Amino acid sequence: MARQSTQTLTLLSQLAGDEVEAAMQALAQAMKQLEQGQQQKTLLGQYQQEYEQQWQHVVQKGLKADLYRNFQGFFSQLETAVQSQNAQIEQLQSVVLHRQQLLQEKQRKQKSYEVLISRANTLHEKVERKRDQKMMDEFASRAKRTTL
Repeated sequence: MARQSTQTLTLLSQLAGDEVEAAMQALAQAMKQLEQGQQQKTLLGQYQQEYEQQWQHVVQKGLKADLYRNFQGFFSQLETAVQSQNAQIEQLQSVVLHRQQLLQEKQRKQKSYEVLISRANTLHEKVERKRDQKMMDEFASRAKRTTL
């Protein structure tokens, strides 16, 4: 009966290990997406700075009203893209945090099964040692009786 219990715990531990692996992969994917989002934000920021420099250069030379409207419209779209990217990064950071917590939960579950397996094995070994000791005591007692 004890062996069956240990086998069940071992199976549960293996399943928990699979869950840990899946959670690690999901976390790695979320972290990769976050990194890509941050890189895209950096590129947008650089592009925004370059555009501002172009704007200042054109303004010094003077510009027509229609060109001014085009610059303002594009700059507004660029600002919206940066804000959107910031929102996406915040969302991705939240996903990464959630997946980190989920991974920790799965790791604790796996560790608890490992502790239960260890305890069951220790108990089984203790029972086996007691049984062996009892057999040795019986053998010694019989040996002593036959020699007398």
